[in-house]
Amino acid sequence: MDFPSWLDGDRGRLTALAAHFGLTQSAVSQWRTNGVPPARMKAVRDFSGGAVTLDDMLPDPLRPDAGPCPAAEPTRAAA
Repeated sequence: MDFPSWLDGDRGRLTALAAHFGLTQSAVSQWRTNGVPPARMKAVRDFSGGAVTLDDMLPDPLRPDAGPCPAAEPTRAAA
């Protein structure tokens, strides 16, 4: 399950997660668009009881099922 869907799944999750990390609700809410900080991913996974997996929180180019990352492909130098 993706993080924003899990966060919206039950009333009070955002508040509880913010309190767990000692952050403001606004800071945690920004994770919806900016993504969960890598240093917090394991703790979010554990807090969600595994409902949100590490793969769910990875940006699309880094997900194992997303295919090759275009930025990782070699580019040709202009001749």
